Amino acid sequence: MRILFAGSSEIAVPTLKAVAVRYEVGAVLTNEPKPGKRGRTPIPTPVEEAAFELGLPVLRFDRLGKDARRAVATHECDTLLCFAYGRIFGPKFLDLFSGEVLNIHPSLLPEFRGPTPIQGAILHQKTESGITLQKLDLKMDEGDILLAKRFPLAGDETARSLTEYVAGEAALLAIEGLNRIMEGTALFTPQTGRATYTPLLTLDHAPLDFSKDARSLHAQIRALNPWPKARCTYEGQSLIISGVWGRVNKLGFEVVEPGRVLGFDKEKGIGIGTGLGVLWVTTLQLEKRKEMDWRSFINGNQRFIGSRLE
Repeated sequence: MRILFAGSSEIAVPTLKAVAVRYEVGAVLTNEPKPGKRGRTPIPTPVEEAAFELGLPVLRFDRLGKDARRAVATHECDTLLCFAYGRIFGPKFLDLFSGEVLNIHPSLLPEFRGPTPIQGAILHQKTESGITLQKLDLKMDEGDILLAKRFPLAGDETARSLTEYVAGEAALLAIEGLNRIMEGTALFTPQTGRATYTPLLTLDHAPLDFSKDARSLHAQIRALNPWPKARCTYEGQSLIISGVWGRVNKLGFEVVEPGRVLGFDKEKGIGIGTGLGVLWVTTLQLEKRKEMDWRSFINGNQRFIGSRLE
């Protein structure tokens, strides 16, 4: 087995490292470097940086046309393993591989297909999620399943913390799946159940609507951390709220004024009224200011308690 590993994001780095130790990785396919700020040196993907450390050949392509296929073919890989590469593979590209073509997706497929399954699980307040190792399909995330791993969600995860956890677990799942293929015991099964889909996140998802219930806002803030970060308006300024207290299922159902900053609790942080229940926030950041814990924020913004957020 000679593997082409396709990936770009940080979440894929532990999988690349684990696979490279145990199997022959012929090359690594990743996205082209992003432009640096103010004309500085372009920034390679985390996967490219990891491949360089491992001494692996790197192929940089955002489009998988003739040039990309020709470059991949020179490395004579028979197996494709993809994780967070961010492109859909066409039939001509998949025909380059005589062995399995695999994809790692951080949800329990067919639930949360698409680009943001980790954020989707948090936004929908799921009590469990998982990772799926599947056969690549011409349609997004619709391929048959080789392996899936379930794990519980506590209700206090952020997209950042859950991504870090998934990164480690995905590496273990990939090795188990490749081992089964090598042993001839791999069995693929069709996806069953209702498919759901996640969108590409943008700043349009960031505004907080305090007429919603506290649990929904709690989930939104966690799901959008580290990006694009949930935000509202305080005295005409953009206010980012990136930290909340407690687990989502511990929030109450008090009837309060939506958007009103009610006060603070030494253990929970600053209380903000919502359509149902109090949202307790712990980390805030005014536009063009540094991020602060709730105590520091109150000390620097003494009119905040009693104000109304929009």
